[in-house]
Amino acid sequence: MTDWKTMTPEEGQKRLEEHVKKTLYENNVVQKDTLNGMMKCADGGCSFADGTLSFTFPIQPWQANRVGKLHGGVICTAFDLTIAALARFYAGENFAPTVSLDVKYVRPASVGDVLVVTAKATATGRRISQLTAEARSQESGKLVATAASVYMNVDTEKERKEK
Repeated sequence: MTDWKTMTPEEGQKRLEEHVKKTLYENNVVQKDTLNGMMKCADGGCSFADGTLSFTFPIQPWQANRVGKLHGGVICTAFDLTIAALARFYAGENFAPTVSLDVKYVRPASVGDVLVVTAKATATGRRISQLTAEARSQESGKLVATAASVYMNVDTEKERKEK
């Protein structure tokens, strides 16, 4: 894979869009019987120039908490799926596990609405990437939660050689 730092804006946008399609296929088809697949995420757009990627998540009845609102753990899962997709783009062929994910809840979201999660890369280094994200109600446009995260770029080829 070409290093994203050397891509033209047009090539970078094309590669990011291809990465989104691949990720959504993996989440929704390959992993259909896992939590990733049950989340039913969809493409909400991406911008190579801005370093952003958005996924949308329909808020389903099984995701409700005891008061009938979207469960906080599901919001965290939506953040992790979206941010991880962007972190993996910047990691290239490397594995990009979550090191930390800090979530701040602002207001509840309701079953039947759609959660729109937008991740933004704030720093993408050789070993560590830092990203932020916002989750909004598609219905009202209001902020539901924010997140800040750190992902590690693990050189899987190097890791295999060290074993």
